[in-house]
Amino acid sequence: MTGIKGRHTMNPLRRLTRGVTSFALLFAIAVPGPPGSASAAPVGPSTPAAFSGANTPAATGARTVTLITGDRVTVSAEQKTSVEPGPGRAEIQFLTRRIADRLHVIPTDALVLLRSGRLDERLFDVTALLEFGYDRRADLPLLVTYAGTDARAQGQRQAARTGARVVRELPPVHGLAVVVDRTGLPGFWTDLTGPLPTARTMDAGIRTVWLDGLRQPTLAESVPQVGAPAAWAAGFDGTGVTVAVLDTGIDETHADLAGQVTGARNFTDGTEDDRDIVGHGTHVASTVAGSGAARFTGVAPGARLLDGKVCAAGGCTESWIIAGMQWAAESGAQVVNMSLTGPDSPVVDPIEQAVGQLTDAHDTLFVVAAGNVPGVGTVGSPSTADAALAVGAVSKTDQLAGFSSQGPRVGDGAIKPDLTAPGLDIVAARSVDSGPEVPDGSGISMSGTSMATPHVAGAAAILAQRQPDLPAASLKSALMAAARPNPELSVFAQGAGRLDVARALEQRVTADPPSLSFGRQAWPHDDDTPVSRTVSYRNDGTATVTLRLGVRATGPDGNTVPAGMFEVTPATVTVPAGGTADVTVTADTAGSGGPLGQLTGHLTATAANGAGVPTPLAVDREVESYDVDLSHLGQGGEPTAGYLTMLAGLDNAHAIPVPAAASGAVTLRVPKGRYSALSAITSLSGTAYLTSMVAQPELDVSGERGVVLDARLGKPLSITVPNSGARQVFSELATSVLAAGRTVEVGTLGSTFDRMRVGRIGPDQPAAGFVSRITATFAPGDPADQSYAYLLCWMTEQRMPSGFSRAVGTADLATVRADHGHESSGSTGRKLAWSVLPESVMGGFAHAMTFALPSTRTEYYNTDGRTQWFRAVDEMTGSGAEQAYLTSLVAPPITYRAGQSYQEQWSRGVFGPTVATPPYEHQWVTRLGDTLYVQAPLYGDGVGRAGFSSIATGRITLERDGAPVAELDGLYGELTVPAEAGAYRLTMSAERGGPATLSTRVSVTWTFRSGHVDGQTPVRLPVSTVRFSPRVDSDNSTPAGQTGTIPVSVTAQPESGAGANERLNVEVSYDDGVSWAPAEVTAGQAVLRHPAAPGYVSLRASATDTAGNTVTQTVIRAYKIG
Repeated sequence: MTGIKGRHTMNPLRRLTRGVTSFALLFAIAVPGPPGSASAAPVGPSTPAAFSGANTPAATGARTVTLITGDRVTVSAEQKTSVEPGPGRAEIQFLTRRIADRLHVIPTDALVLLRSGRLDERLFDVTALLEFGYDRRADLPLLVTYAGTDARAQGQRQAARTGARVVRELPPVHGLAVVVDRTGLPGFWTDLTGPLPTARTMDAGIRTVWLDGLRQPTLAESVPQVGAPAAWAAGFDGTGVTVAVLDTGIDETHADLAGQVTGARNFTDGTEDDRDIVGHGTHVASTVAGSGAARFTGVAPGARLLDGKVCAAGGCTESWIIAGMQWAAESGAQVVNMSLTGPDSPVVDPIEQAVGQLTDAHDTLFVVAAGNVPGVGTVGSPSTADAALAVGAVSKTDQLAGFSSQGPRVGDGAIKPDLTAPGLDIVAARSVDSGPEVPDGSGISMSGTSMATPHVAGAAAILAQRQPDLPAASLKSALMAAARPNPELSVFAQGAGRLDVARALEQRVTADPPSLSFGRQAWPHDDDTPVSRTVSYRNDGTATVTLRLGVRATGPDGNTVPAGMFEVTPATVTVPAGGTADVTVTADTAGSGGPLGQLTGHLTATAANGAGVPTPLAVDREVESYDVDLSHLGQGGEPTAGYLTMLAGLDNAHAIPVPAAASGAVTLRVPKGRYSALSAITSLSGTAYLTSMVAQPELDVSGERGVVLDARLGKPLSITVPNSGARQVFSELATSVLAAGRTVEVGTLGSTFDRMRVGRIGPDQPAAGFVSRITATFAPGDPADQSYAYLLCWMTEQRMPSGFSRAVGTADLATVRADHGHESSGSTGRKLAWSVLPESVMGGFAHAMTFALPSTRTEYYNTDGRTQWFRAVDEMTGSGAEQAYLTSLVAPPITYRAGQSYQEQWSRGVFGPTVATPPYEHQWVTRLGDTLYVQAPLYGDGVGRAGFSSIATGRITLERDGAPVAELDGLYGELTVPAEAGAYRLTMSAERGGPATLSTRVSVTWTFRSGHVDGQTPVRLPVSTVRFSPRVDSDNSTPAGQTGTIPVSVTAQPESGAGANERLNVEVSYDDGVSWAPAEVTAGQAVLRHPAAPGYVSLRASATDTAGNTVTQTVIRAYKIG
């Protein structure tokens, strides 16, 4: 049964205040270790950062995902979005939610099923679907759980009806993994939910439909650090114990792993063969049980390994993971290492459910990486399962690794991770199949909670050897009881402390439970009721032990909490040999003084010899907060569950999704502050949905409040344009809050305003940070006519309208004559225009205007208020799964003037590198701390607009002071470099084939100096690009046999400290770069003499600025001649 995690009552605020984070990469960088070294090399030839590459729209151009409903969502470069309803769904509206950079698009006919927990929210999480790369799949993978035990029979019947394909059974969750072809999704959705879009229900036999998402995989000094040599000296090395490693596979040919693997199975369904191509699993396996025959001795070299390959180079499908878990447990593994993770949620997900079920059924201990997303409340699933032993990462000096995820757990605030282990610069075995050869190729250095986790798995194997009958829960407790806490760290960073297996072997006293979470005590605290927990100490030794009890706890400021907030009775306790003794721990948070927020620390139980048992504990002494009662009413005044509502902080960073309630009534506990209440309420009106976008721009939470979100407050909208023959083809209503460095937005979109309403709750008073947006697009009445469009947007700052009416006149509009070229015959143009405010690059949705290329169109833009317009143009070929985006161009925002006319040219080459007008602070080539961020557009046009190509394959290489640092596939990279200043050489290169005919090979190399960057703001590096702007026809060609000039210019990345250009050389080739000839450059013009025969012009340029920074770039087939 789907449920909420933990044993404590969950407060809605705790459940919802944490923002959604992206998936963790559990190892941050991989660098080969030097021969004979016990630590990682600071620089050297490297393998790529795990699974990095062209996975973001900004790196690839536009990308399209298909929702389970069959609707298609396209995210263009710079995260601008359009929605195409699936076949037969033209009348469906969509609700949208954006929190920072995470976007959900929810069809109205899926809302109730989603809110009732029958559908996984990730099915509509566009950001996650793109992160998983599911836009590149021809199908959608699902995980369907059933209410009955015969999931196979139920699933087979449904698959037969819908054309879905059953991939595997998943007994631990009473489910099936299935895939549905994109083209079959509309039919699958109808079969799943019923034929009437106005009355969606789900087959009673189905419990939940989940996305079969992806998780990601996240020894030298570290092995002694955790006390393993002392355990070996005592005769314990894991002999007789089996540890399963569920990962990317194990290279059994490595000398340190030869003979260690006693069983193997590949669960990746033919995605990859049995080899460890990534290298992650081999590294992890040698940390668990490397024999040391070559170089790397693991924590438990006597243990035997099971190799469950559940991850491929692209990640770990959740159904693969569950199947691997079941196989490992049924194959007799006492310990299972899972160095992989994904975002957690308040709901128990299928992998968390499988951890609990398999632990109960087979007494297997699952040791799981906490995750590599730093910050409070980021610990990832499935380490968040109650039964899992969650592992964070520390350095060799026991300092928390900067990447290590921290608690509290989402949902109930429970303590996770459970303990820590070394995870920074861990040198271990390298898979021979994981990349190019490196010096002393047997080893490689990696960092991450992935590297910490196998230390703990090996330690568990050692304890299991000493006590073969020790239950999984007792193994977990024993390791936590012997941990060494760092007094400088919160329990939400370290749990019980850093692993010490030698101490665990010697220690005979353990605590149950191994951690204490006291939950939340509501503000005010004058009358708080003390909360007590019982801790039972067990003594497995042969002599009585007397323990002295105490609590060391601090507040959020790091200061010790006042005396009396934690009490232990009795103060001492005697635990008989082979017996137990109980103590009571009480958290008493009453009183008007004292710290507010999370109070954390350790219950300490110290024996006469100084040995102690640390038990992490925490209580949330709530900050000043109040109950906010929210009631949702539909169009008829009836309570409704059909809502999507957020509370967004105006003077704070809170973004609080309002949970679902069948009655529409929810009480939230909300910290004091100013908020906006944003709500889209959808109701049936006859046979169609009608959606009201209502908002209260400012909600002052300084006491208990009640808010009625009433769809009837929404009033109609009416917009007319000068051309009476135009029809509305797109509509959007949105409310957003721009505050605390992030955007929170709720909206609705469709084709017309006929079934939309907009209204204000409460008085018409300004609220700084609040913005409402009304967007409309009109096109010719004949759908085949794409010769003009009206692009209209009204952004009202600080206020929410009630109803809206505009008769737009010609004088209100700017007129743009847009000329669109192309490079491929028969291609299609796709254009989006969206409005923004000057201080924000975050815009709303846009209508995707499509037209045959080449094309000349007239576009009319309104200019009200401070609105600026972004525009993006794609050249596309093919359709469906075969659709390709040759180039995706994005123009910087422009402020048009009413009554003015403009001329614009699009999709004219040369398509090449550009670093002009980066819209975000981390673009295009930047550094923060000791990380370089690289994602420069390699397909910008002759005007200088940023440009990308979805069919390009790329590579990034980096050298420092002449030595290789990194080399990775893709056109996006996060590269870790030394802090000291150095001379860098950075190269980006890309290739693309048919249907592209131009810019088939592009490369750019920069040289510059860089050192450590302090603070939280990335610094742009001093790089430049050369832009060629030839006068070409609409097909990017120019006549053969002519001599002429083309404009050429050098543009530095803005605000980068680059000097003025000092020298520019240009070369030309007419044989695709086989031979080159210099071209004269005068006054910004390159003189070229085109041959008489048709062909292509290739261009190469090099430039040096006054600061000594250089750029060299090459474009093969820059434009056509003849």
